[in-house]
Amino acid sequence: MKPLHAQIVLHVTVMVFGFTGVLGKLISLSAAPLVFWRTLIGAAGLYVWMWFRRTQQTSMPPKVRAGIMGTGVLVAVHWVTFFAAIKASTVSLALAVMATVPVFVALIEPVLRRRRVDPRELALGFVAVLGLWWMYRVDVSYGQGMLLALVSAFCAALFGTLNSIWGEHAPSLTVSRLELASACLVLAVWMALTGGWQGAMPSDTDWLWLLLLGLVATSVAFALTVEVMKVMSPFSVAMAINLEPVYAIILALVIFGEEEVMPPGFYGGASVLLATVFVDAMLKRSRRSR
Repeated sequence: MKPLHAQIVLHVTVMVFGFTGVLGKLISLSAAPLVFWRTLIGAAGLYVWMWFRRTQQTSMPPKVRAGIMGTGVLVAVHWVTFFAAIKASTVSLALAVMATVPVFVALIEPVLRRRRVDPRELALGFVAVLGLWWMYRVDVSYGQGMLLALVSAFCAALFGTLNSIWGEHAPSLTVSRLELASACLVLAVWMALTGGWQGAMPSDTDWLWLLLLGLVATSVAFALTVEVMKVMSPFSVAMAINLEPVYAIILALVIFGEEEVMPPGFYGGASVLLATVFVDAMLKRSRRSR
């Protein structure tokens, strides 16, 4: 995949991700069962797709396989806390707080990749946080939702950086399917131990939203993100994903109306987030041209 192609695919994927918050609010299930069904449908969808394409199974060292499965646990925690944040506050708030992901990536990636912290990445990350603050100055009553979204953002930064490593050892579809299957298994055990299976069966309407969430916004989008990270750095991907709140808030406003109405500062904050994405892209292009 060429860099320009990767950029286009990434932004289409981010638009799809932006719809997940809306679907999460439309689904009546609580966070853990919702993510269980999402990962089950997503993993099954990838399995059928790989069978249809006759994709051969890729052998990998046990250490890599264990690492990918461990990353699947992070994926489960990320999604559970994300949907819990939506249900505790609003789609807009949860996705706005996710703009902190690049800050976490700028701190995590140098540790995992054993390189120095890039001050420009760190500076852009903090500018994104300023955009977040401007974009949505939240009522203190949404403190629980903010905390859950912050935990989700940290997990997203960590598993996103790890996926850039696993993508060097295995095809993106293999990585995605193994992570989704691992997340599904962990959630099934967790729900069995905590009594979470009570009320875990979706309604007829929920099934429609879950199929969209599991197949389009999980199987397809998840695999494409791993593929893109073979070409683009985790920080660049995280910065582009900063556009997700913009797409999601617009969708939520159209679907849910006044419940998701944004304060005037949203537009200024959204502009700052957009600017950080373009500045990051220009910096990366400048480096490659040297």
